[in-house]
Amino acid sequence: MRRTACVALCAAFAAVAATGILVPAEAGAGAQPHRLRPLRLRETCVTRAERRHVLRFRASDRVRLIGVVLGRGPRAVILAHQGASDLCIWVPYARTLAARGYRVLIFDHRGFGSSGRAARSTRRDRVDYDVLGAIRALRSRGATSVVLGGGSLGAAAVLSAAARGIPPVNGVISLSSPTRYERIDVLNAVRALRVPSLFVAMEEDQPFADDAQQLYDACASPEKQLRIFPGIDHGVFMLRTPDARSAVDGFIARYSS
Repeated sequence: MRRTACVALCAAFAAVAATGILVPAEAGAGAQPHRLRPLRLRETCVTRAERRHVLRFRASDRVRLIGVVLGRGPRAVILAHQGASDLCIWVPYARTLAARGYRVLIFDHRGFGSSGRAARSTRRDRVDYDVLGAIRALRSRGATSVVLGGGSLGAAAVLSAAARGIPPVNGVISLSSPTRYERIDVLNAVRALRVPSLFVAMEEDQPFADDAQQLYDACASPEKQLRIFPGIDHGVFMLRTPDARSAVDGFIARYSS
């Protein structure tokens, strides 16, 4: 009896993982399944018009995520937010890129903003899986080139994702990535990174300036750049500095086919 109950319970959980449909373990064969409610974007930083382009997608480990697509066209840019924030931190820059003809995805990482959470504690912080899901989502919608950008936590996510993504992305931008974020060994990941890479940090933002140097040195890409600017800004906030903004703009323009 115990074995039969266990098999039934495992089957129920498998149904949830595979389809997003919840089937109570005690239900009989004729019971109606309950669908999970779609994620709702709670942030108020996007306009009513932008909300018409909400994108719900899954991370590579099936965690439910939500974001917004700004702009259109085959040249895609995916922007991953830093800690203690959400997709709103990227909205101003995403609008600028969209006006230049890019299709830009900004989204909430697992456990942040309006996105879901990982069921397993070992995957709670695997934000690189979120980026892999975002890449797949945009490619399935017609993107022919993908450039990744991220700040701090998000920079760790995009570097790790770029190192493992198949087919490879067109380029990756790190703004103040640490060499390690929780279970993501970023320093080890960049040793397998072969796509064009830009590492950006500010001199007084330690230890991230030193981390940028270490990541650049370890990166296996034949096309890599390191830009350390004067100042103390961290992550996305570096874009307030004209030279840093110009470096990021130029990289996206160069490597978006």
